[in-house]
Amino acid sequence: MKIFKKHGLKIIGAILVLILILTSLPQGRAFGKTLILLPEFIPNSKFKIIQLFTQKPQITEVIFQSGQETIYADLWSPAKKGNHPAAVLHLGVDIDRKDERAQKLADVLARSGIVTLIPNINSLHRRRLLAEGKDDLVSSFEYLKSQPNVKTEKIGFLAFCAAGGLAILAAEDPKISADVAFVTAINPYFDLNSLYENITLRQINDNGRLQNWRPHFKTVEIYNRETIGLLPSERDREILRKHLILIEKEQLEEGEFPLLSQEELSQLSPEAKFTWQLLTNKDPKKTLFFQNNATETQKNFLKELSPSTNIVNLKAKVFILADVNNVYIPFSQAKMLASVLPKDQRLFMETKILPEGNLVQSLPLKDYLIEGIKIFKFIFQFLL
Repeated sequence: MKIFKKHGLKIIGAILVLILILTSLPQGRAFGKTLILLPEFIPNSKFKIIQLFTQKPQITEVIFQSGQETIYADLWSPAKKGNHPAAVLHLGVDIDRKDERAQKLADVLARSGIVTLIPNINSLHRRRLLAEGKDDLVSSFEYLKSQPNVKTEKIGFLAFCAAGGLAILAAEDPKISADVAFVTAINPYFDLNSLYENITLRQINDNGRLQNWRPHFKTVEIYNRETIGLLPSERDREILRKHLILIEKEQLEEGEFPLLSQEELSQLSPEAKFTWQLLTNKDPKKTLFFQNNATETQKNFLKELSPSTNIVNLKAKVFILADVNNVYIPFSQAKMLASVLPKDQRLFMETKILPEGNLVQSLPLKDYLIEGIKIFKFIFQFLL
């Protein structure tokens, strides 16, 4: 106390100089932003401080074209004038630009100095996994790049689950692959063949270790819908939808599909009967057989929509965050993505808690701290 009284002004001056030096360096600025951002990324956190230190972003509703599709989007711009890094943001299936979760994250990003575009991707809103979703993300990137307040060398994607896989596909597209600076993917899918195996067997293969996995009904529904939808006969599609899509949520998650009647079986084409067996298979020994003997259109769909197919075209830095408890996409998909990228091109991290996630009530305090530190590191590296 005596030392402070005697040298108080010098100590305060030294602290101010240190703060000035730190905030003038990229590491210091990233550290400071991470400190005020972190509470927003921890589920159930009661400490919300970012609004105390930042100004309210400007929100503009925008419209642009993606092929024949009209895209409606919200553009969130930092209050501070000048050019900023930018990101196309999408949270995945059933979440549009007006969803509270999407707006909350866009607000946080814009307050931290990132111009953020949230497009409505119509196919994802309809619970569809289609090539047009990738094309819409490419168009969203191109629109964002055209904005006058954007640093064109610092534009990328921030996307969750199915949108995460589509964002990687978009970043691989020759139209923009050389211009995408980063992809931040939260629980993305990587390879549809292995994902379909996870879904049908209700298992995750984590480096040879098998564990049970119960997928969310939306994941099963989308998988079944897209596979059935590639059959040419409407009669085939109608019968299979009745048993594999238009059923109770619990049946979809448990894989307890209502059996086909003899009359229905007699009406199905050979391709439809094979598709029924493929989608209801629970024998690991038969998985490869079904994948190898699917119809050509089904094989082409798996190839076209899998980021694994053209991963060599991905030039961006990739930040991958995997929730080991995720029910939409198994964390093993994110690990597969990380395993094929050079170490200097990616940052991979596993966690038990994610933004807007549901915390396990019995999670010990030390786990909260450990997972909080992980997310801090992840955000810091991304901002840096």
